[in-house]
Amino acid sequence: MLKTIVPARLDFKDGVPYSVTYGDIYHSADGGVGQARHVFLRGCGLPDNWAGRANFVVLETGFGAGLNFLATWAAWRADPGRPARLHFLSVEKHPFSALDLARMHASWPEFSELSDELRANWPDLVPGFHRIALDGGRVLLTLMLGDALDCLRHVTAEVDAFYLDGFAPDRNADMWQPRLFEELARLARPGAVAATYTVMAAVRDGLGRAGFACEKRAGYGRKRHCLAARFAATPNPAEPVLPRHVLVVGAGVAGAATAHALACRGLKVTLLERADAPAQAASGNPVGVFRPLVSSDDNRASRLTRAAFLHDLRAWPALGERLEWSRCGVLHLARDAAAAAKQQQALAATMPPAGYARWVELDEARELANWPVAAPGVFYPAAGWVRPETLCRAWLDHPAIALKTCCAVARVQAGARGWQALDEAGAVLAEADAVVLANARDALKLASAQAWPLHTVRGQITQLPQGCLPEITRVIAREGYVAPGLDRPLVGATYEHDDDDTVPRAASDLSNLVRLDAILPGASQRFAPDQVSGRASLRATLPDRLPIVGAVDGQPGLYVAAGYASRGVVWAGLLGEALADLMTGQPLPLETDLMRAIAPGRFGGS
Repeated sequence: MLKTIVPARLDFKDGVPYSVTYGDIYHSADGGVGQARHVFLRGCGLPDNWAGRANFVVLETGFGAGLNFLATWAAWRADPGRPARLHFLSVEKHPFSALDLARMHASWPEFSELSDELRANWPDLVPGFHRIALDGGRVLLTLMLGDALDCLRHVTAEVDAFYLDGFAPDRNADMWQPRLFEELARLARPGAVAATYTVMAAVRDGLGRAGFACEKRAGYGRKRHCLAARFAATPNPAEPVLPRHVLVVGAGVAGAATAHALACRGLKVTLLERADAPAQAASGNPVGVFRPLVSSDDNRASRLTRAAFLHDLRAWPALGERLEWSRCGVLHLARDAAAAAKQQQALAATMPPAGYARWVELDEARELANWPVAAPGVFYPAAGWVRPETLCRAWLDHPAIALKTCCAVARVQAGARGWQALDEAGAVLAEADAVVLANARDALKLASAQAWPLHTVRGQITQLPQGCLPEITRVIAREGYVAPGLDRPLVGATYEHDDDDTVPRAASDLSNLVRLDAILPGASQRFAPDQVSGRASLRATLPDRLPIVGAVDGQPGLYVAAGYASRGVVWAGLLGEALADLMTGQPLPLETDLMRAIAPGRFGGS
């Protein structure tokens, strides 16, 4: 996978968007909208082919200006027989900036409402999969930024229609290579259709060898022909039975996000929480920091956190005023010279956009911190803090979610009618088709046969006196963090292994005050130590510092979402989407290697 993305440069040739890199135009000179409708939608039998379907999946090779996507979205909107949910997956190696998209979209005023919404949700141009929810979540664009073949190898989906819209085969042969057609065949549902503007023999032969039956159609504009194809595989007679009602155990950020994602897919959700309200354990901290990671090797933790962080920035505004959060920026100061060099190497290797992450020298770090900090570092302008309780409550505000508090689940078991959750006395608390264990380390108690090496780490945050640090308006991190918060600034957090005591300790507060002075020299002199207060909670961590999300091996209908450690507020939203898609057989928002990296079975069975 690519570590960095080189944006496209917008040029025009005879008034048509043109790529200097590939020496080709982005759409027909006879009209882009007409080409999109004739070649791609009609070539794939749309809108007729999605009639009566709950979900429909389109995959496109070459997003370009997004014209085929806009035309498909508009056709979906206009069709009273449309599917409830439209998935559109599209790959792009050189995406346009939002400003360049706006210039091109101005030529298609019939799509202005849709293109405005698309650009408002346009991601930072960094590698990987970007799940973009549009039209109230009913249209899901999965924009895959990177090399086409690399991206397609990491797709998990059953595709109904393919739009093959790369630059011409003689200009960009990689988009028409046999291995790419083989990936399309892997992803195709039986009877899937494909369409493209080219009828070159190499394309027809490549599709044919991959299992697609091709036929020429009347072309668009000055082109005599275009191509339609159908995948000729035999339908699978045994379609999987999908759950309609799911039990989720645990109402912290992991459980709340999963419940929300399932409910948005039309499932009934019963959420069981042992406390008397949601977000009472680690999710009950007054503030959680959300920010991405940058690493030289762009490892899986960095990729997962980047995808989740950018997903949060798109998804959280839709939760409205119920959510208390701030994109105030996070300044991550280097611990020492070696750490500074490592941070700079990571930025040089990945070259992220400045709006995502950038290096700041000492003078600018002091200006951003509004404090005489002692080190330079990395600034994440769009990062910040969120109040986890409000995040949980916003996710749980859905008519399909029934929250039951004061329900301590002692055991889950599969029965004739699905799964049951039982209390200590053996009474049935609830039953459903499937169960998600989202109760951190206690997931092991309900799936004792599993070999998950979940480990407990105690973390205590320390709240400082109100008004003691009026200068601090951003999150400042350096082996811990200081956050402005809503009412009182706070510093945290301790990392105490093999300790499950949640009673606040003065010693932990003192440790945090040492951390405070390492971040903001002299800050602890603003108040007396007895003016602070602590809150302790337990994190569930795993040796590879990644979560466990997915199906529990050997127990059909049982799933887990745990081990979120200190990144729960960042990871939970996207991981909830991924698990809900996995459970309902919809395209996954994460690459297959990331899904394998967080799979529960990676630690072996019982």
